[in-house]
Amino acid sequence: MSVVHRVRLPVGASALVDAGHRVEPSEVLAMRRAVEGGVTVPVAARLRRSADTGGELIVVRPGEVLAAGDRLAADERGNEVLVTTACVYLGYDPGDGSALVAPLGAAEPILGHVRGEVSSVSADAIEIAVAGALVSGVGGSGRAVHGELRVAVHEPGEELRAGAIDVSATGRIVVGGSRASAETLTRARAMGVAGIVLGGVLDKDLRDFEATQARRREVGGVDDDFAVVVLEGYGKVGLDAELFAWFRAHDGHLASLFGDAARLYVYDAEPPPGRRVLPRPGSRVVAHRRPFAGGAGELVRELDGLHANHAGIAARSGIVRFDDGRTAVVPLANLEATERR
Repeated sequence: MSVVHRVRLPVGASALVDAGHRVEPSEVLAMRRAVEGGVTVPVAARLRRSADTGGELIVVRPGEVLAAGDRLAADERGNEVLVTTACVYLGYDPGDGSALVAPLGAAEPILGHVRGEVSSVSADAIEIAVAGALVSGVGGSGRAVHGELRVAVHEPGEELRAGAIDVSATGRIVVGGSRASAETLTRARAMGVAGIVLGGVLDKDLRDFEATQARRREVGGVDDDFAVVVLEGYGKVGLDAELFAWFRAHDGHLASLFGDAARLYVYDAEPPPGRRVLPRPGSRVVAHRRPFAGGAGELVRELDGLHANHAGIAARSGIVRFDDGRTAVVPLANLEATERR
């Protein structure tokens, strides 16, 4: 099985790889030069034309990248206007007869952060075929990191505690259960853990952790090589039991975690349990809203008509028999069906 990872290329980026090239997570795929403000270049005055007709002499298109010394405009007599520094041409102002360009800064590397084979290269993106599986979450924070998976809890609803984070977790992507406190996240960051994967997290814990990181970053004590991804929902939400079993089966596999994008690639892995938005009677389901958030079970049957939920809102609902023995009426919109592959 393979999935496609897309690396976007901003204006001014130059790809360093071709289709068919094998890449590693830390490999540089392209170089970019970020734009730094904008400056005007007189065109009409230099070529002795009126401001409203000077635009006819521009020889490049908006968005085109120019190197220092490239031609910006020229007339029929061979007179030219050259740019003095690398820049992106933005447009022409017929009001004052000048061109607007954005200078390019120093070259910066663009990494893909995945292992795979380049399938296509275009002006705006590089696509990489990744041999493995993709797990998408509902939110997260932090940049892209990679490391081996390490399941650090015994049950899908178990909280990831600070005591479970030790030197053996350094450089790993740690899989927890229903929650991790700000203390646990801070300890993980201090121990050199690459990233954390959770079923859920309390908003306050994540805010407190990010505030601590921001304060340390201000004094130069923290870099950004740490990521957190939430898979099921915000709050004390455990992982679906089948998804947790899938993680345990792939403990030790290399993975790439994208915090801000809430994406996890696991290499050489079988597909995770599938999800379907609309469950049917007999489907195994996961609830995504309180008071049953993160609970898994079976949708026994759909109910006729509309039924009010615990918040007093009437909605199409069904009877769910949860794995912990509870049976409850749950709105169908709060359920997602899992499918074995």
